[in-house]
Amino acid sequence: MTLFILIVLIVIIGYFIFKLYSHDNTTFYQLTGYSYFDVLMNKNVRTSYQLIKELEHVQGTKRIMVNLQLPVHNEVQTIDALLLHESGIYVMNVKEKTGWINGREQSIEWIELLHKNQKQVFNNPIHETKRLIHTLKDQFPEVDGTLFETVVVFTNDCSFQQVEIQSSNVEVLKIVELKKWATTIEGKRLSDTDIENLYATLETFMHRKNTTLRSKAVTTTN
Repeated sequence: MTLFILIVLIVIIGYFIFKLYSHDNTTFYQLTGYSYFDVLMNKNVRTSYQLIKELEHVQGTKRIMVNLQLPVHNEVQTIDALLLHESGIYVMNVKEKTGWINGREQSIEWIELLHKNQKQVFNNPIHETKRLIHTLKDQFPEVDGTLFETVVVFTNDCSFQQVEIQSSNVEVLKIVELKKWATTIEGKRLSDTDIENLYATLETFMHRKNTTLRSKAVTTTN
């Protein structure tokens, strides 16, 4: 029995050592500086990790950015994630919810239904994201405005009860659906140089745990 417990402990320790070393080579760590233990212990960090992991399935030339802090007048606006892709610029607003989500694209507020007939009202995330897009457009007035796409991403703990979207440049989905969504984006409207220049300009606004980390080169997948 003692030998069995020892073997189990060795396996567990070996697993964590492997995860620690492999984590340091992930896109998530390179972008954020958050350790594997941060992912395990912090829900917000874990959400960001899951998001980046799914976005890596996007084919073609791309850059992924997270936690952009853009100064606007006397305040800071946060973009949870940004996908610079050859087909466009995808501005992502992440919502951590656990209930049933109800909302329309035009509504001022959306509703999250919880247990025991409780509900929470929150601002329309599509409108929030479009305001962030306007901020980005101000940063890059030379960029074609039609390149910007609105993507609202909910965590996997919630469910969509009734969500109505009309615009073709708006997506509302859950993190688990990003892999499938990644197969639907196509076209080449931004060159590799365009993507790299946008990334270089915005990189100074990306908040990392470890600001000394070096960024990765442009990723091209076929």
